[in-house]
Amino acid sequence: MYRVLFALFLGLSFVSTAFAEIRTLTASETERYNKVTHALVAPCCWREAIAIHRSAEALQMLDEVEQLVVSGRSEQEIKAIYVARYGVRILADPPGREGQWLYVMPVALFCCLSLLAILRLRSLAGGTATEKSSAPAELIALVRMETEDEWRQE
Repeated sequence: MYRVLFALFLGLSFVSTAFAEIRTLTASETERYNKVTHALVAPCCWREAIAIHRSAEALQMLDEVEQLVVSGRSEQEIKAIYVARYGVRILADPPGREGQWLYVMPVALFCCLSLLAILRLRSLAGGTATEKSSAPAELIALVRMETEDEWRQE
């Protein structure tokens, strides 16, 4: 009886150690894992990187990325896999000119709106001064004649 229990215990200990093999990532693998998980957006809501987001899809992607990193895939290969599956929208920072527009447009819009505000304020301030000096020529001539008549009478 004791032999059967001992054999059962020994067998279970071998099985548990086979399933309990936990591999930790090396420093370079951890760095690659962090870069990739911050570069991919969660496909459930398209708002946060999978490193931050905690939906079922994001957690599944984290596991997949970890397996791909452990298998030796490069950062570009992993991104290409997900771009093929979900399209360019999966990338947090899109490549090429699409990514540049994200940084250029707010600055350009701010400059244009500031220029329009300055031009509008100048036209409002300049419009009142122009209206005062744009009296008809006849009125100016009449005022001059009246002042000349007043001087002659004195």
